[in-house]
Amino acid sequence: MRTDNRRNAKRATALVILLCFVMAALICKVFILTHADHDHDRLGAGGECFLCAQMHSIEKLLRQFGAASGSVLVGLTGSLAAVALLLCALSVWFSSPIRLKTRLNN
Repeated sequence: MRTDNRRNAKRATALVILLCFVMAALICKVFILTHADHDHDRLGAGGECFLCAQMHSIEKLLRQFGAASGSVLVGLTGSLAAVALLLCALSVWFSSPIRLKTRLNN
């Protein structure tokens, strides 16, 4: 009973974190799309445009999300391939004539 509660709590936490990442990515994209054609004001620190600096930092963040999602995708693909090979090996093992005790006559 206690392990089921922990498992459910871990799943809920993972789902909340996933939703936070997806929402952060969507909000970043919306910010970039809505401020793409802005008027440059040179009143920021060092004479740079504040919105341009924000968009550059958001683009870095989205690139990091992309790199992380790519490595997760590669890991999941490898895991699924390993499981598929294991299932194929088990199906061959359990359906062999020796395992089924089939008599092979000429």
